[in-house]
Amino acid sequence: MKLKIIYFYIGKINLLIIFFSIINLFYCFYFDFKTNLKAYFFTFLISLLFYLSTLKIKVDDKKLRTETLIFFSIAGWIILPFIMSIPFWLGGYSSFLNSYFESISGFTSFGASIFFEQINLLDSPILLWRSSTQLVGTIFFIMTIILVLGSRELNLYPLKFITRKREPISFSLNFKNIFHNTIYAYSIIFFISLFFLNFTDLRMLDKFNLSLTIISTGGFQTSEIILNNYEKVIISFLFILSSLNIFLILRILRINNTYNFYEDRSFLYLLLFFFIILYIFGTNVSISDKLLYLSSSISNSGINFTNNYNKNIVFILLSASFFGGCLISSTSGFKVSRILIIFNKIYFELLRLLSPSAVINLSIFKSNEKIKTSDFYSCCLLLLLYLVLFISYSFLLTFENISFENSFLTSFLITFNTLPSTMYMSESVNFTKFSDLSLVLTILILIFSKITPLSLIALIKYKFIK
Repeated sequence: MKLKIIYFYIGKINLLIIFFSIINLFYCFYFDFKTNLKAYFFTFLISLLFYLSTLKIKVDDKKLRTETLIFFSIAGWIILPFIMSIPFWLGGYSSFLNSYFESISGFTSFGASIFFEQINLLDSPILLWRSSTQLVGTIFFIMTIILVLGSRELNLYPLKFITRKREPISFSLNFKNIFHNTIYAYSIIFFISLFFLNFTDLRMLDKFNLSLTIISTGGFQTSEIILNNYEKVIISFLFILSSLNIFLILRILRINNTYNFYEDRSFLYLLLFFFIILYIFGTNVSISDKLLYLSSSISNSGINFTNNYNKNIVFILLSASFFGGCLISSTSGFKVSRILIIFNKIYFELLRLLSPSAVINLSIFKSNEKIKTSDFYSCCLLLLLYLVLFISYSFLLTFENISFENSFLTSFLITFNTLPSTMYMSESVNFTKFSDLSLVLTILILIFSKITPLSLIALIKYKFIK
């Protein structure tokens, strides 16, 4: 493992933190928010020095080992949120642990806040900053999916079924290409989101912050927002758009043609199926609310814009959260692709027993790649490990004076980075009342749910099992 390489590539991604630091500095100067200006300047200085120090590093990317790439994906989830927690800490908003929790909650798009009871007392710059943590984390997540977790060596994300061509041999060229394309895609989606939100009556700061939350499918809110039916439909559409393959927009603009998008079609079919079920059982819920509930759940955001709780539809919304969105999106569910792999493989084995001579297309999304036994085992093992995380964290929450039902629901939702809001339970979970140990363990669960526990197993395999 080469720490220099890990330092080099994390430093490159640090450009995003430099960008948002500059945005916040300009915002503070323009609107005369100079109280905590030094916190953003200090963050900018650290990020800039971090990036400049990488310019003198020469990397021979042709010799990158798999264990180095896994360490890169793990280290990024620890280091980058640490840098982005500086304004919360030095700005005097909370303690270091709480500040780091706020940062990691945004970075993983979870969206639970330590400012649960004082969100309306926060100044505009820090609200803008906490929203930006979601987008930085989302871009890093997409990059680790494609470059590390979805690579053919690890194959933890079955990207090979939606990829038209193999990735370049040079990791450096691939890193640069994916980094630029991801930024292009999210920039376009951000402006699309901002454009449609301009048809709402929200104030400009709320539109900007909500756009960052929607495109990263996060859970942060800047204030209590009251929406009419027309605005609910707009936000639902934007959540669905953000749940699709983010490179779909580049395909439409003929900028990138690397991936096929049959998975997006399957996701939309699944969305329609859940909406029909929700329409049948949610008899006392309006159409616009049903669409907003479903889009927020299936995008793994979990924000409840209506603040209403309806226990009759909780199971449907939890099921939607489980399936999540497409492989190359910021959603963190189990993904419809893995479900198709599991059922396709089971169907193949059963049919082979009944009719050994039957010819079956053992693939998904019209791909030339065949589902291998390793793909099936990977999906099943990941499902099992998610179950272990879910049970372990649920047990932990029993020590935090939370009812069994809420601990069960919170544990399930946090496994898939979905905000445990009043959409799923009668009252929201207040993380500010958690003990320090519980906050630390929650941070670890959030990181594990993003890098997937399988990556740790793969790391052990490549490091210690020859």
